[in-house]
Amino acid sequence: MYLALAIHLLWTLCAAVVVTRRHRIPASAATWLAIVLLLPVVGTLLYLLAGYRPQAALPGIATGNPDGCGDDPLCRIIARGCGTLPTRCNRVQLLHNGNNAFSALIASLQRATRSIHLEYYIIRDDRIGRAIAEILIRKARAGLEVRLIYDAVGSWRLSRSMLRRMREAGVAAAAYDPIRFPWFTPRATRRNHRKIVVTDGKIAYLGGINIAKYYLDGDYMGKWRDEHLRIEGDAVADLQRLFLADWAHATGERLDSGRYIAPHTVSEQLPIQLAWSQAGPSRLTVADAFAAAIVRARHSVRISSPYFMPPALLLDALRIACRSGVRVEVMIPTCSDSHLSDLVSDSYVEDLLDAGVELYRYDNGFLHAKLLIVDRQLASVGTANMDYRSLLDNLEVTAFIRDRRIAGALAATFDRDKASCQRLDSASWHPSAVRRMTGDALRLLAPLM
Repeated sequence: MYLALAIHLLWTLCAAVVVTRRHRIPASAATWLAIVLLLPVVGTLLYLLAGYRPQAALPGIATGNPDGCGDDPLCRIIARGCGTLPTRCNRVQLLHNGNNAFSALIASLQRATRSIHLEYYIIRDDRIGRAIAEILIRKARAGLEVRLIYDAVGSWRLSRSMLRRMREAGVAAAAYDPIRFPWFTPRATRRNHRKIVVTDGKIAYLGGINIAKYYLDGDYMGKWRDEHLRIEGDAVADLQRLFLADWAHATGERLDSGRYIAPHTVSEQLPIQLAWSQAGPSRLTVADAFAAAIVRARHSVRISSPYFMPPALLLDALRIACRSGVRVEVMIPTCSDSHLSDLVSDSYVEDLLDAGVELYRYDNGFLHAKLLIVDRQLASVGTANMDYRSLLDNLEVTAFIRDRRIAGALAATFDRDKASCQRLDSASWHPSAVRRMTGDALRLLAPLM
């Protein structure tokens, strides 16, 4: 008995050294240590699969030069983590919901003449997925370089027959971090959540919309409400380089970015700075950038997120903004596609209301848009949700746009969406005791969800 206890304590001590070294966020480290302490063998295996974070940066991505940012803290945070500076000459088209996004995307794919690069978390074998696959097949047969990255977990429903047809036609398709039983890897739960398309090195797409028909038809939750961007100009080069770095990780093939970055004629002044998160120096960049943007707000902050389980850094930033007199509005769905996430999100309601946040629950379908709008001057549109998994583990990408017109248009859309929301306040928020206790208990596991 004493020997078993000694082994248990030694095991836990060793785990504490590793976990506290790898996890610098106390809540996350404490959760993993508790799991290992209570379930030494199972907890260790879970940690190796879902919690261990390698430190290596993604190949092909430079980091750490904020010299072109002046005294702008947000710019410096992103430059240090991702190596990107604000690009000046850009043109942006806002694509609300699946109809607009797929129409624009299909048009760009059909007009491509040299190369097509796509990267998605979810690609479904449905009428939208098949329509896009047919375009890629035709383009590859016509001699274009067509490359596709799909997340091995998010796109688990992508059929082998569709992949085989694409590959036989010349489409280079690669799964990102496939899980092969029984040889799991420490990256098993760290997924590529990005949605990127670049055609001919000139036009790029970015946002929350995956390739699936429920963005058009809806599902059991109703219509899906989302946001996407079509980008032309300087920022396309950064997205192209990011795709090529992901391609190198997925396939081992390193391509010369100069071959796939094309000159453009955009002269409009619309600054965009791309930020992403992944293993290495940029792991916390998106979370830090969100927090920096929130605490520097002077008048208003608007946030839309389908899953709301923010790390302490962001929750504190929201509290600071509210207490400094900034109007903070947060919009979340009435229900999402994850019942556990809904329960955890509920546990944040009282915190937000006590801090002075105006909280809205969208009930006209499923709110899947990921937006941050600050003072009608700065807007972020991308793939990152306001939750631990998205901000601390997954591969994400978002565009920070410093333009009054774009930020104002997104703010107006946010305000229109409020007509489909129920505002929560202390008088109307009365969850059952069971739901409250369940949410509070699950919140302890939020860093793992």
